[in-house]
Amino acid sequence: MRETPYYSYVVGELPEGCKYCVRGEKLVLFVTGVCPRNCFYCPLSPWRRKDVVYANERPVKSVKDIIEEAKIQDARGAGVTGGDPLARLSRTIEYIKALKEEFGKKFHIHLYTTGILADEKALQKLYDAGLDEIRFHPDLFEPNSKFLQREIENMKKAFDFSWDVGGEVPAVPGFGDRIKWFASLLDNMGGRFLNINELEFSETNLRNLLTRGYRPISDESSAIKGSLELGLEILEWGEKNTSLNYHLCTAKLKDAVQLRNRLIRMAKNVARPYMEITEDGTLRFGIAEYEDLEELYELLVEEAGVPEEWLYINWEKKRIEMPVEVAEELADAIEGDVKFYIVEEYPTWDRVEVERIPLN
Repeated sequence: MRETPYYSYVVGELPEGCKYCVRGEKLVLFVTGVCPRNCFYCPLSPWRRKDVVYANERPVKSVKDIIEEAKIQDARGAGVTGGDPLARLSRTIEYIKALKEEFGKKFHIHLYTTGILADEKALQKLYDAGLDEIRFHPDLFEPNSKFLQREIENMKKAFDFSWDVGGEVPAVPGFGDRIKWFASLLDNMGGRFLNINELEFSETNLRNLLTRGYRPISDESSAIKGSLELGLEILEWGEKNTSLNYHLCTAKLKDAVQLRNRLIRMAKNVARPYMEITEDGTLRFGIAEYEDLEELYELLVEEAGVPEEWLYINWEKKRIEMPVEVAEELADAIEGDVKFYIVEEYPTWDRVEVERIPLN
């Protein structure tokens, strides 16, 4: 077992899908929030627990939205997730085919599924569409699960096709023996890897986890106490007792590496000339807010002498955007009700604002 440069831990080698993911090269394609299971630890937000589609943060209305988002990210692959993508199999097949047709066979696509709906016909369609890697997440954490036997039987069928087959489960404290059982089973079937995720609190699973006695590792973290330690224990055990590759994906990897690298890739393609790209991949620029934007624009150009190419009217957010240096100079020179700020935003579709500094 060794630690990676991505704050995670590995036995053997990283699964192929993870290699792209840690570099920020994987488009996150959320096909549907529909799922045949209701796991107590599911972190999905309420607005995603529906039959909706997202490419990263972008709501999807057509295949064109997915292709455009992949191009903005300079994506070299996609992770197809949900819910369970097989709950909307036709849609999933359509998207996989479209991505392969647009970006070629080397565009790596992996998919997560519970396995409940992964019968032979579904697996054949996924394989024919060009899926490269399939990851099973069986129902290990519910006693007397009514799904587990069917999930395992369907997982066996996946080995009839020449793609990478693996597992992906959270490290739920108290269930180490169940995860080891699944690892042994996967190894005996000929699986390539088991990916283990550090369990985290979210808005939607908080109550379920607290009532079961789980606690965060600190007031500043959403990671669950004991999850990382269990993951490390399983990797140590797996290295001695199986031939699988293992990857322990930590909460820190998701935030400090995966998201950051994706933001940097996107920022290069969406930044306007007046925007700075920070080392974290956010966009930094100045803004001016005023009730009448046309009047303000005219004032800045004609009276303050600001070149038009340095200004952009953002009608949606009701502001004028500009270089930081220009905003700093204007904040000292213009009096009245005009408010100047330096802002930082994610380069994502929803442009989440992460910082705002008032200048006047």
